[in-house]
Amino acid sequence: MRLQAFAAFQLPASLFLLGLVATEPVAALDSDQEQPLFIEADAVELDEKTSQSLYIGHVDVQQGSLHIRADRVEVEHHDNRQPRLIIAIGDPAHYRQMTEDSSEPLLGRAQRMEYNADRNEITFIDQALLTQGQDRFSSDRIVYNRAMERVTAGTSAQGRERVKITITPNE
Repeated sequence: MRLQAFAAFQLPASLFLLGLVATEPVAALDSDQEQPLFIEADAVELDEKTSQSLYIGHVDVQQGSLHIRADRVEVEHHDNRQPRLIIAIGDPAHYRQMTEDSSEPLLGRAQRMEYNADRNEITFIDQALLTQGQDRFSSDRIVYNRAMERVTAGTSAQGRERVKITITPNE
C-alpha cells in the first residue's frame, strides 16, 4: 500500500494546508511483535532495579521485519521485561519495516525516535522523514500510530514546521 494523504478526520481540504495530515492505513506486519528482539551495540548498561537498559554505539535493533539503526538506544521495560518505551537517537536514526499491504518497506529517519509500546506508536522528532516507495512525508515531527493505522505530521503531531508531502499517482 502506498502512502496517500487526506485531511485528518476527513476535515475540509483547507485544513490540509495547515498541516493537519493523516494517511490511509499503513499497517505494520502483525507477526513482527511475535518475533524475538535482537539488539547489537558497542556497549550496554543494564539496570534490573530500574528496568532500564542503554545501548551505545552503532546500535542495531531487529524484530521480524522491523529494523532500527541508531547511535544510542534507551529502553524502559515493564516488570515482565517487555519494552515499554524505546528511544533511538542518531544523526540520524533510521527505521525500516514492512507493511501488510505493500511490497515496499516503510522507511523513516529522524534525529530522535520514540516508540511507545503501550500505544503502539512511533514518534519521529527533528528532521523527520517517512517514505514508502516514491511517496514521502517530511516535517519536524511525525507520529506513526500503528494501532490506529494513522500517520500525523506538523501541527496535528505537535510540531512547528509545515509538512512537505510527495504523493505519486498509482499507475
